[in-house]
Amino acid sequence: MTKNKITLLATLAIALAVGPVTAPAIAKDKAAAAKTAVVVDAPPAGKGQVVFFRPGSMMGMALGCNVRENGALIGGLGNGKYFIQAFEPGKHVFTTHSETTDTLNMEIESGETYYVKCGIGMGVVAGRPNIAPSDKATFDEKSAKLKLKTVDQLEKERAKDAAKK
Repeated sequence: MTKNKITLLATLAIALAVGPVTAPAIAKDKAAAAKTAVVVDAPPAGKGQVVFFRPGSMMGMALGCNVRENGALIGGLGNGKYFIQAFEPGKHVFTTHSETTDTLNMEIESGETYYVKCGIGMGVVAGRPNIAPSDKATFDEKSAKLKLKTVDQLEKERAKDAAKK
């Protein structure tokens, strides 16, 4: 036998031994490799919390969405990031700013978890970040692809921002 025939027979023997790979088997492998949705714990006693998130997107990929309250930075949302922040119950006004300022008014209740989505829209000179109420279902759908900003990362951002003023 020639070398090519031996290689062909060896390849066929391996293929028959392994068996065919079907579409359901491939789908199961992909599902197993996929990350699961993020589980958000209950807020601390006597407080409410907000899950701020920004789904990954090509639109405004390099831009940040800095969320502020009363001018103080709460946290920045890069593409595909999220963070969770506890708040005292009551009225809160969150803003994000670039070419324009977008404002979100919220009434936060003790023991409740709220979801806020940041997006980047088209602007004249730069992208325009906007913040809007969202829901758990939308966050759950996107959360497996999001990366958490830790408390340490948020504190460093806040300190750096405060030093600029």
